[in-house]
Amino acid sequence: MIGWSVPVMAIVAAPVIGEVDRAAIASRVVEFNAMMNDGRIADSLDFLPPRLIRSIAHRFGVPESEVKLLVGKQIADALAGVRFLSFTMNMQAATVNTTPDRQRAYMLIPTESQIAIPDVGTLRNQTSTLTLQDEGQWYLIRIDSAQQVALLRAAYPEFTGVDFPSGSSTMIERPELTPP
Repeated sequence: MIGWSVPVMAIVAAPVIGEVDRAAIASRVVEFNAMMNDGRIADSLDFLPPRLIRSIAHRFGVPESEVKLLVGKQIADALAGVRFLSFTMNMQAATVNTTPDRQRAYMLIPTESQIAIPDVGTLRNQTSTLTLQDEGQWYLIRIDSAQQVALLRAAYPEFTGVDFPSGSSTMIERPELTPP
């Protein structure tokens, strides 16, 4: 009898986001929405994963312990005078995906904010928020600019090759123009 050797390929299931994880993400989203609607924008840095904070510190040559303080100040300066009118993440419309290497599941949550900019009007931003798990906790990462995606990929190379949806900004209300 002739024996046949058939190579056996291991079938590796892609990671999934189960009900327990979805509940954890939903809880983080509720916390984040409340923080944003309360105007505590600098606190959003508490929702970034430690690995991303370490990567930002390394990239910009600042101590890790100072990243949140420095970035928080930049956010506060950039948003001085701006008032958040609303902020929501739509968990019902969220999509679950897996990185190209099939090692990490993540979720993209459609996100919308409306801000009042003095002497300019009301701006609506529509984007997505990335959720990923690291060190046993779910984190939220804004990914609506090329710089944010580059920072993400530096910390998490497995996201190389992932096409993220582009965000959009629309003026929905402008102040009345009065003659001089």
